[in-house]
Amino acid sequence: MVPRVEALAFVDALFGSPEEWRSPLIRYRLSSDFQSDWKEEVGNWLKMAERLGFLEPLLERLLKRTKRGTRSTGVDPNDRRHNELVAELAPAMVAYYLVGTGWSFKRWEPITGGDTDVDLELEAPGGQPAHVQVKAPDQPGVVANYRRVDGENDQRVLTAVLNAAEQLPRTGSAVNLIAVCANRTWPVSGDPGFLVTALIGSTIQWGSVVSLPRSRVGRFYGADWAHVAGVVMLDYLRGIDVFKYPCTVLLNPMAIRPASADWFPRARVCQFDGGAFRWIRGEPGDAHTLPDGTKLDEGA
Repeated sequence: MVPRVEALAFVDALFGSPEEWRSPLIRYRLSSDFQSDWKEEVGNWLKMAERLGFLEPLLERLLKRTKRGTRSTGVDPNDRRHNELVAELAPAMVAYYLVGTGWSFKRWEPITGGDTDVDLELEAPGGQPAHVQVKAPDQPGVVANYRRVDGENDQRVLTAVLNAAEQLPRTGSAVNLIAVCANRTWPVSGDPGFLVTALIGSTIQWGSVVSLPRSRVGRFYGADWAHVAGVVMLDYLRGIDVFKYPCTVLLNPMAIRPASADWFPRARVCQFDGGAFRWIRGEPGDAHTLPDGTKLDEGA
């Protein structure tokens, strides 16, 4: 992390004046004092990209995509150019978070341009090589008649995760991970129920006992997901005094090249251990249908 003044100045130097941006939402976020905490963190992500050696290609593509025109006429939460900005910054945020928690950076986009695609090549804290495919799906939506519409769509996030699994290499020695940085107001890491159900399975409850029948397991148990070690849900929360990075990790118990919960020292991690699913650092705050200690019922 660099000093606040330095981080803000770095964004200004790279992005130019807010007036140069055609997106009203991006102009607002780059110029408003209320958004300066976000801008500071963007500066930290970009400083990390500079230190790791991938700032130039990241910035070239980011500016080309996001400084184009937009149909938005006001500060629209679903502004397309802002959605693209979030997507282009997501791999830098993931690198910033993981390197800051003990991972080592190796290469930016080592495999790209075909059916197989890798955004980050890293080394896990245990020394294992790792490939990460980063997705930033969805959009915040707008509030109409007290309801959020055209945003925070679980299916968009799930589709992105499924696509990422298709893109990761199926051979080689690297541990494959999917990182999801959903473009939402409320973080997916705090409400991962739909991904828990889709990837781990749909549980049943009998009295006070919750179990996962073998007949209701999720995609982690399919052969076409054996190459994926887990899904990392990484978000950011803008607090009054601090900028937080909540993270929830779902580890695939059937992965041929598994990941370790020890690699994520600041995250909430769900792993299968001793015949039951365990949540390290606590269960998610919202309903998720997989309480700590849920057993896999092989006979059901």
